[in-house]
Amino acid sequence: MNNAEARDAMLGKSPVVHNGLKYSCISAIIYRPTEDGGIRVTAELTDKCGHSVTIASVKDVNPA
Repeated sequence: MNNAEARDAMLGKSPVVHNGLKYSCISAIIYRPTEDGGIRVTAELTDKCGHSVTIASVKDVNPA
């Protein structure tokens, strides 16, 4: 996913897939500065039960 697709998936509460596992939705998009002055974009993925989250690089997340 790119940043715009991740934002749309988060706002639409759409299910997503990361490493072959299906997640209920993206609950947050996180922007963190890198040491080289860039920005690393990650997504907080909520599991199906809603009991835990996984932080993954946005580029490694796909629509379900």
